[in-house]
Amino acid sequence: MATVLAVSAALFGVLSSVSAQAGPPPVDPTASPSPLPSTSVSPSPAPTPLPTQEQRRTGEETVFNYPVPGTPDLTISNRLVDLIDETPQGESIEVSYFVAQAGHPVIDALLRAYSRGVRVRVVLDSGDGQGPKKNAAIDEAYARLAETLGTSATAQCNRSCITDEPDSINHNKFATFSRTGNAVHVVFQSTSNLRPDGSGDSAYNAAVIIYGNQTLYEQFLGYFDDLFIERRVTDDNYDAYRPPVAAGAVTAHFFPRTDDKDTVSAWLKTVNCAAQPTTVRVMAPFFSRKKVRNALVGLAQAGCTVAVLARQDTITQEFCQSLEPKTLVKISPSSKRDRVTIHAKYFTINGNYGGLNDQAITWTGSHNFTDNALEKNDETFVQFSSPAVNAPFVDNWERLWNSPTMTPGCIRAGARSEAEVERRADTETTKLSRRSQTVKRRLPTRLRREQPLRPVRTAQGRLLRTQALCKRAGTDQKLRQQGACRVVKRKGTPTLVITSTAALRVRLVQKARGSKRLLPFTRTASYRYSPKSRVARRA
Repeated sequence: MATVLAVSAALFGVLSSVSAQAGPPPVDPTASPSPLPSTSVSPSPAPTPLPTQEQRRTGEETVFNYPVPGTPDLTISNRLVDLIDETPQGESIEVSYFVAQAGHPVIDALLRAYSRGVRVRVVLDSGDGQGPKKNAAIDEAYARLAETLGTSATAQCNRSCITDEPDSINHNKFATFSRTGNAVHVVFQSTSNLRPDGSGDSAYNAAVIIYGNQTLYEQFLGYFDDLFIERRVTDDNYDAYRPPVAAGAVTAHFFPRTDDKDTVSAWLKTVNCAAQPTTVRVMAPFFSRKKVRNALVGLAQAGCTVAVLARQDTITQEFCQSLEPKTLVKISPSSKRDRVTIHAKYFTINGNYGGLNDQAITWTGSHNFTDNALEKNDETFVQFSSPAVNAPFVDNWERLWNSPTMTPGCIRAGARSEAEVERRADTETTKLSRRSQTVKRRLPTRLRREQPLRPVRTAQGRLLRTQALCKRAGTDQKLRQQGACRVVKRKGTPTLVITSTAALRVRLVQKARGSKRLLPFTRTASYRYSPKSRVARRA
C-alpha cells in the first residue's frame, strides 16, 4: 500500500499541474461561519455517547438500485434517509444536490434531523436552466427547507456555485455527516438526484458511502463551505484551488477545472496495456468529451479490453462510431419507452493502472463525460483503489451490460448533436420510463348480436373505453361509428349491439389512458358479421 500511495502522490503532482501554494487547508471555517439557525428546536434526549475507536465503522459501502418501468427503486434514497435518521443531536449534516423535489423522502428526513437538534445545511442548484415545471419543483424544495432551517443554513446558486459561467450548474449529489450511527466522518457520494422519476429513483444509479475517513470528510466539508458562500477562484479553476488529496484508498476530485487538462483522460493514460491484460468498463449516460473518447480508443488500440455502455438519446451516431471498432459498445434505451435507462456515471479498471499491476480501480460521482462537467459545473468524481468497491461496481456493470434491453453497437445512438448532449446533461432531461398496461382477457374470437365486453379496466386499474366501427361488407366505405353497431352500457358493462340486417365489417377498439407511470393502452380486433348466423367472427 505504501508503494501505491507513493506512486499516486507523484501522479497527483504531475496531473494536477498546480503549486503547493494553490491549495487551501482542507477546511476553511473562517470563509463560511454558517451559524446554527436561531430558530429554537424541540427538546431532545441527551446525545448518544460517541462509539469507541474499536466500535466505529470504517471502510466503504456500495449501493445500487434496479428500478423497473413504472416502479421506482428507492434503495439509494432509503440508504441516505437511514444515514440522516441515525445522525444524533448536536452533529452536522451537509447536503449538496442538483435536483431535489420538495416531497422526496430525503427532504423529509433532513427536516426530522433538524427538529431533533442536528445542524443541517443544504446547497441546491437554482433550477433556472431547467424547464418551468422542474424549476418550480426545485424552488419548492428550497422554500420548504429554508422555511424550517432558515436562510443561514440553505443556499441556491444562480448558476454554478464556483463560477458565473453561462449554462453552468451545481450538479453535485453528495452528503456529509460528522457522525451517523456508529461511524464518524462519513461521506455519501451518489449519481442519483433526489427525485422519484427519470434521473433519480427510476433510473439505474449508484452510490458509495465512505465511513471514518477524516481526510476525505474534511475535503468534502471544505468544498461544501465554498459552494455555500459561492467562492470565486482564479480562472474558475477549482481543481487548482482544492487539488486532489489521497485519503487512504480514496481520492476526491472537485470541479470545474479550466487549465486545458482533462482529469479523467490523464488518469486513463496511466494504464499500460502491455504490462498486464487490463479491462476498462465505462458507464456513460452522457458522452461527448473527445479527450476521454480518445483516451479510451488509445487503450483499446494498445490491447486493453475497453467496453462502453452509453445511452441512446445522449450520444451521437458519429461520436459512438468513432469509438469502434476496437472499443466494445452497447446502447442503453432512452427512458421514453417501456424501458429503464442508465444514469450512473462511473468507470472501472482491472489490471494495470498508475504504473502498477493488479489494480482494482473505480471512479464514480456526479461527473458526466461532457465538456461542461469538466470546465463549468460544480461536480465531484471520486477515485477508489479498493477491491471492495470495485467488485460490486463490476458486478453492476456486467448485470446491466448483459441485460437484453442493451443493444450491441452504435445503431441506436440517436442524439442529434454533441451540443444537445451537453444541454441534456445539464438539464437532466431523463424522462420517466413508463410501464405497459395489460388486460387479463383477450377480445372475443366471436361476437353475438349483443356481446358484453369484459374486463372494463386494465390489470393496472385504468378504465377501458370501447368503441365499435363498422361498414357494409363489400363496399369502399370507411369504418365509422354508426347505429348498425354500437357500444352501450348494460349494468355498467360495455356491450356491443349489432342491429344490421346486412353483412358488416366490424372493428372493436379498446383504449385506456396512460399516467405518469403507465403507458397508454390500445388494442383492436376486426370481425366479419353475417346476418344469417347473427355472429361476427374474427377476420
